[in-house]
Amino acid sequence: MADPDHQAWAFARLDRPDRVRTAGRVGDERAWSTSKVLVVAGYLQSRVGGDPGRIPAADRRLIRAALTRSDEDAVVAVRARIVGRPGTVITRVLRSVGDRETVAPDRYQGLMRWSLREQVRFAAALDAGRVVSPTASRWLLDQLRPVPEHRWGLGRIGATAFKGGWLRADTATRQVGLVDGWAVAISTDAGPVRRQTDGDDAHVTGMDALARRLASRLDWERRCR
Repeated sequence: MADPDHQAWAFARLDRPDRVRTAGRVGDERAWSTSKVLVVAGYLQSRVGGDPGRIPAADRRLIRAALTRSDEDAVVAVRARIVGRPGTVITRVLRSVGDRETVAPDRYQGLMRWSLREQVRFAAALDAGRVVSPTASRWLLDQLRPVPEHRWGLGRIGATAFKGGWLRADTATRQVGLVDGWAVAISTDAGPVRRQTDGDDAHVTGMDALARRLASRLDWERRCR
């Protein structure tokens, strides 16, 4: 890894999700818009009992806007539909997949600390059908399929599902997702930024370069198996 103080990654094989490997360091571990996945998981758990078939059409539109356009107003509306205190519900979802360190607040989930290691464990749990319910997990993954507007970073190396988070030039950009049998998460605060569909800025060039290095590392890991 070329600049370990400004970029980081974590990864684990989906058949060995307990063996998460990490490298590098980025001081900013705030979740940013990757937390929108957790808000939707909390909605699925508390509002529809883990059954996506029960989601009203209006809420489906809000969830899609939150996850594909990273729309902040949409995720706030989804959060307001969670039954009970949002932070408690979301934290309960995290505990159910083995995350003992992340604590979600009732508001401003993007500001919470969610380590790359725990993001990888969450992505692996989604793939295994362990987030809320098997049906909810599959449905969530379907909502995280790459969209043209955000097809950078993990989207450059064949990720089948991922969610990014970003804000400004002085904050880190991160992504979490699934790539060819691996759960992965990457983050950097280096390089220029590019305006995104939500009006905030992401370190697109840096994430592209970091994703390519991660892909090379995963190839090496496969050859060494």
